[in-house]
Amino acid sequence: MLDKNALTQLKQLKQEIHDNTPRYKGLVRGSHGRFGFVGTDEGKSYFLSPDEMEKVLPGDTIDFRVEPAGDDKEQAIIEKLLESELKTFCGRYIVRGKGHFIDPDHDKLNRWIFVPPQDRLNAEDGDFVSATLTRHPFPKGKAQARIDTIIGKETTPNIERLFMQARFGLDNEFSEEVVKAVNEIDASQIETQAAERTDLTHLPFVTIDSAGTRDIDDALFAEAHSDGWTLWVAIADPDALIQAGSALEDAAAKRATSAYFADSVVPMLPTELSENFSSLQAGEKRLAMVAELRLDADAGVKETKLHSAIIESKAKLTYSQVAQLIDSGCDDIPAELHGPVLHLADCARALNQWRQANCLVMEDRPDYKLVLNEQGKVDEIVRIERNAAHKLVEECMLVCNRSVAEWLRSQNAGMFIQQSGIRTERLGEAAALLKEQLGLEQKPDLTTLESYVKLLQQATTAETDLPLRTILSRQMDRSVFGREGSPHMGLGFSCYTTFTSPLRKYNDLLIHRTVRALLNNETPPAFTDEQLSNIQDRQNRARMASNLSEQWLKLEWLNRQEEGTLYDATIVHMNSSSITVRLNSSGIDGVIDRRKTKGGWKFDSKTIVHSNDKARFVLGQAMKVEVQEIDMSKRALRLRIA
Repeated sequence: MLDKNALTQLKQLKQEIHDNTPRYKGLVRGSHGRFGFVGTDEGKSYFLSPDEMEKVLPGDTIDFRVEPAGDDKEQAIIEKLLESELKTFCGRYIVRGKGHFIDPDHDKLNRWIFVPPQDRLNAEDGDFVSATLTRHPFPKGKAQARIDTIIGKETTPNIERLFMQARFGLDNEFSEEVVKAVNEIDASQIETQAAERTDLTHLPFVTIDSAGTRDIDDALFAEAHSDGWTLWVAIADPDALIQAGSALEDAAAKRATSAYFADSVVPMLPTELSENFSSLQAGEKRLAMVAELRLDADAGVKETKLHSAIIESKAKLTYSQVAQLIDSGCDDIPAELHGPVLHLADCARALNQWRQANCLVMEDRPDYKLVLNEQGKVDEIVRIERNAAHKLVEECMLVCNRSVAEWLRSQNAGMFIQQSGIRTERLGEAAALLKEQLGLEQKPDLTTLESYVKLLQQATTAETDLPLRTILSRQMDRSVFGREGSPHMGLGFSCYTTFTSPLRKYNDLLIHRTVRALLNNETPPAFTDEQLSNIQDRQNRARMASNLSEQWLKLEWLNRQEEGTLYDATIVHMNSSSITVRLNSSGIDGVIDRRKTKGGWKFDSKTIVHSNDKARFVLGQAMKVEVQEIDMSKRALRLRIA
């Protein structure tokens, strides 16, 4: 037996070991396996073993110590749970014998969560549900949840949209207070405000959109001059009918964007406003914010004037009608509008040429329309190529947004969309690639707008067997909201914002409010980092909900196609372990696993090329593939080269 002195020494030794063991605070992140990691504010990352990861959830903030794990490695040992961000989630209900669980639909949460008998809400095996976490797994690793809602079954019509709306918190209904506010809007409010605005109803504006579009937010008119054009871009002005701080604005701020699904739209604004009183419908006087852009003969912007105006669209034209008129004529468009529309087309061509010479033009990509049946499943996927009318509208929107951004920057006001170019960690390889492929004497500078644009223009026309522009585009940083008016490197613009979709995007609505304040010599609104972050987060959530719902629908359709079918595909991305391809006819993305491929294949991260002595794969390359596996639970498609 140890004497009292020895016990004291042992206690002191344990305390010294405890005091000398490194301790940190960090954020837990999961993996595709059972293990995880915890990262500190200092940028360090530590391994969490499966046993430790079982005690926490992705996004948890913890206190932890670091201990040796053998082979000169370290691991984190959790000591305290500080905060957990995961409160609610959605998933599939699983019954295994007497055990009832939820398989969460979550990027990193790859464990089943137990549901006690009193919290099951009569859910059945296979149901899609939303749930609340009632017991955190710390410290014993036994999480529990309560079913809040049974969203539906696999056979429920439009379950793909319903589930993603629930998962990403997209509310389909407006509150009674919002409905009441919208019902109080009438034509008299438009007439009252029209008296105080610039009257542009004499200009022959037209709208160009899809045949079924009702939330029409832009109308166009171009005047041709001997030395250029005057381009008028009229944008719907819902902010004029929305009281700042009202329930209606709160609803728009919470949604931040309209979410577009294959079968319907979850609108940012109630349809009575977005499709009626603020929609630029033909033959109706509407409130609008109008950009008057004076362009020189090369389509450079010489002058930007902004107006609070009243306009009247003379016709609602479709993309196909306008494309037909540009190509060969169209009897469906009134004769008196042929001249203005053709002036628009000439102006758009010049704008595109100006961008080709001075900025960066992204490659055209087709759109894909899902044709659904009564059960909400895909009967057909239609590939839609962009025509001259799509490009006309795009050029007008881009020059309008760019010009408004420059105007706002000159006023030290507004918010901007900034894109910093190549990701920092890829700058070295990108510069080395361009030095090698363009025959430069030294590594080029990719951090300034002028140099960046010049280099990417050279990359577009370089005589090389590598798709340099595509390679560089896969290494771009994400765009973010900011207040400084920094460059948008991806477009090659000195600054950029979006002004042209206030019926669908909350940041555009706020830009309208900013412009109106400046025109009225009032103090414009100031935007906080938190506000910009919230808008970005909510728009990202809506986009993810739409994309995942569409991927789900597409894979269900693909799963019904004949086994062994060969598909034409294009390589869109690669890394050391896989090749991502897009099926040309349907736009479905799938992955070809390269980890176990024999033959001495190597991956070059600089050129994004898989190669061996006999062959190689590059971005943009065409290939034939066939389906290897469709995992509907993870909405994942695995392909093999045919």
